[in-house]
Amino acid sequence: MNYRHAFHAGNAGDVLKHVVLLELLAALQRKPNPVHLIDSHAGIGCYDLASDEAQRGGEFRFGVQAALADTAAPRILPAYVAALHDLNPGLRDDGSGLQVYPGSPLLLARSLRGPEDRLSLCELHPQDAIALKRTMTAEFGRDPRIAVHYRDGFEALKGLTPPSPRRGLVLIDPAYEAKDEFAAVARSVQAAHRRWPTGMLAVWYPIKEQKTVDVWKATLAGGLGAETIAVELTIRAAREAKQMNGSGLVIVNPPWQLAATLQPMLDFLGSRLAREAGAGTRIETLVPGA
Repeated sequence: MNYRHAFHAGNAGDVLKHVVLLELLAALQRKPNPVHLIDSHAGIGCYDLASDEAQRGGEFRFGVQAALADTAAPRILPAYVAALHDLNPGLRDDGSGLQVYPGSPLLLARSLRGPEDRLSLCELHPQDAIALKRTMTAEFGRDPRIAVHYRDGFEALKGLTPPSPRRGLVLIDPAYEAKDEFAAVARSVQAAHRRWPTGMLAVWYPIKEQKTVDVWKATLAGGLGAETIAVELTIRAAREAKQMNGSGLVIVNPPWQLAATLQPMLDFLGSRLAREAGAGTRIETLVPGA
């Protein structure tokens, strides 16, 4: 309940998460069938990079701004850069003019198509839930396809999966504040997968010490019965648990050829966002496809 994403908006973890999320959404959009999208830990939806919170940490300077500083970004990350331009009309080719950073709720909402698509956003922090509701109403009005829940994300997954329509995606991105949160995430993801075996689940996680994270991924994968991959980006060697050294996403039921699509994007981000020696990227198969 203490975590506020405004201090970390646009950091390297956000960049990885949103680059991957946009590719998952693009894959869902290749078919006209309606979808139900769920964000279990939604945050406030949109972040002012001039705010005291964002400026205090300045993490976006080593994340989104570092990526945009390379003129190859629009070619290698076209969907991501386009999403940033949508919110920042003054954004220039060198990355200057970036004022607002989109949270995942905005990216999810902007992917909605026909009247049968649905989006469920969950946020438990009371102030952030109010801000999220305000953001979505300001951007989309009273869109009947979008529901904002003041609700615990893990509890919400029990009630929202399997969703209607059945085709869709869940983004699970908790704060990882509690000591047992990794275990809680594993249990929640495994349970959601049992209820909805065809659903696409995307689980973001921080990387402090790599060996600990690898053990957790193996435990999580042991309770899953569908193809599962992990996409990781570290900005420094992940040998000590004193700070966040990188992040990753576990993706259950990934789209066809997702790894091949992401590889050049991951290579680019690895070269742009590395802070120290020992940084790296990888795409790992946790559960092979049938």
